[in-house]
Amino acid sequence: MAVKAVITVPNSILNKKAQKVSNITSDVKNTAKDLLDTVKLAKDPEGAGLAAPQIGISQRIIVVRNFFEDPINPQEIHSDDIILINPKITSSSSETETDWEGCLSVPDKYGLVERFKKIKVTAKDLNGSNLKIKAEGFFARTIQHEVDHLNGILFTSKVIGNTISQKEFDEIIEKESLV
Repeated sequence: MAVKAVITVPNSILNKKAQKVSNITSDVKNTAKDLLDTVKLAKDPEGAGLAAPQIGISQRIIVVRNFFEDPINPQEIHSDDIILINPKITSSSSETETDWEGCLSVPDKYGLVERFKKIKVTAKDLNGSNLKIKAEGFFARTIQHEVDHLNGILFTSKVIGNTISQKEFDEIIEKESLV
């Protein structure tokens, strides 16, 4: 469909609960496709997911990217891109993990956020079929981050300690890769 501009703070739509999708109309499908097009083109930083409020639409629609290594060429990373309508986290593990997060709607900010390590999610796909997803690790983190967007919650409100800049984040990642 089309690449949309990503809404950034302090736009108030980012702090409001998104509306539930009652019918999967052509507008809903177009919004989902716009989200997909927009997140796929996000570079520097690359997008792992995107929620409809981030493109200015108050609907409970997210796109999440499940990244994986190419089995033949492990240096190539691919993704399964999944559209979730009215996603709901139905259960989560007691185990959590803390890791770095950033957000296309909060440019140049990163922080450590604690998230559930494993989750189960229900949602609808673009055909209106029910989905049940088990997610863990980074994929689970991405879903939790995007569902937070649908509830008007930014990752910065969950950061442990202070946020850091892109430059500081890059320096930390570089040091960690040397270890």
